[in-house]
Amino acid sequence: MEATKENVKETKVQEQKVPEQLELREVKKLSDDYIVDDETYFADNMYVTNSMLKTLLTGSTYNLEHYLNSENKETESLLVGSAFHCYLLEPNEFDSRYVYEPKFDKRTKAGKEAYAEFEKTLEGRKPIPEHYQKAFEKIMERLESHDNAREMIKDAKDREVIHFWEDVKTGLKCKGKVDAEGKDFILDIKTTSKKADMVDFQKYAHDYMLAQQAAYYINGTGKKDFYFIVFEMKAPYNIGVYKMSDNAISYGNAYVDMTLNMYKEWKESGESWKQHLNGGQIIIV
Repeated sequence: MEATKENVKETKVQEQKVPEQLELREVKKLSDDYIVDDETYFADNMYVTNSMLKTLLTGSTYNLEHYLNSENKETESLLVGSAFHCYLLEPNEFDSRYVYEPKFDKRTKAGKEAYAEFEKTLEGRKPIPEHYQKAFEKIMERLESHDNAREMIKDAKDREVIHFWEDVKTGLKCKGKVDAEGKDFILDIKTTSKKADMVDFQKYAHDYMLAQQAAYYINGTGKKDFYFIVFEMKAPYNIGVYKMSDNAISYGNAYVDMTLNMYKEWKESGESWKQHLNGGQIIIV
């Protein structure tokens, strides 16, 4: 069953005047035989990603240089988020990639020895704190009774898909990795240690420029709709489903256009063009 208007229940927060026709950027589809998994995807800097553009938008070319040249350490929240993505979208791969780690008192000799023995069993798997096992299982219980979220995930049969395209206006080569997608929609899975309610999501969407993310991926994939499904990692393990409106996509597109042009200018300068925070201006606060 496809997640169409007939079987997905949608509620508008408020009526909005939307464009008669959403204008997307012209793109040319590309293919790449080298970038095939997370390791090659995140090691590559030839293609432009939404994360690069967001770094430019919220920082400067100095931030972008730092982002591209630094090794980003995987925090516990990122690790748990990736593990849950696998648990939800690629359950058959979970046990070969992750393992629940018991709590060890590494201050004691016995604890250190027990942890050393545990490390021998990893065999390339990433350990996550064992209390998340209960959280993952509880979330799946909640999901079973959440008709919209359950059916949309079921219908999004293509998982962890990498797309490549050329942005015609700028000539930049771009890429994006989609959590899950159906015939005409994209799903982005988010986990949170806070709340998944509408107020918290709207704040999160503003802080992390989710409109730009949605616009970037809608342009690159040619899909019609973009949904975020937010899962709470703590009791009561609520689930929130949010669809990006045409207004949000149009708003995000303005930032996609601006940051793609900034990135192009930076690259064409031989990366010598320096954009400071606030354009280098003194801001009276």
